[in-house]
Amino acid sequence: MMNVQITSILPEQKELFLNLYNLYLYDLSEFSGEDLRKEGTYDPTNTYLYLERDELHPFLIQHEGKVIGFVLVCSPPYVPKDVDYTVQELFLVKKYRGQGLAAQAVDLVFAQFEGTFQVEQLANNAAAVSFWKKYYEQHQIEYTESEYSIEIDNIAGSHRILSQTFVRVDGIEV
Repeated sequence: MMNVQITSILPEQKELFLNLYNLYLYDLSEFSGEDLRKEGTYDPTNTYLYLERDELHPFLIQHEGKVIGFVLVCSPPYVPKDVDYTVQELFLVKKYRGQGLAAQAVDLVFAQFEGTFQVEQLANNAAAVSFWKKYYEQHQIEYTESEYSIEIDNIAGSHRILSQTFVRVDGIEV
């Protein structure tokens, strides 16, 4: 049963988006080690670009008319060479996790785009890694996985990233 919708985030929804993004960074801080800024929020550096650039595709996730999260998709030039799209961030408010709603939202996103996709997770974020591996298995998506380390601005240390790449054509994985 499809009871999730995704809608493009509009520039006039900037405050809503940035508020949700701050909740996302709060959740992620457990894995990234990011600290609050002195005003008590996380640093949303360049997040506003999602509302300004045609190559960035921000979506609100809604369930029964309520906003429950977001998914952010990037296309060139904001993706690596040989990749058409990245699922950059996927966030659901904790109350709505574990109910299959995020997978429904991802289904809706994938229905809108074709090509080579890349999805990445912080390797120490076991819930995110598990979500994506389960999603690939349930949808019989064959992917290539790699691992590398990155530095994150204003956060100490390097962070291990897991990256999966796969191709989708006509809404079907190939």
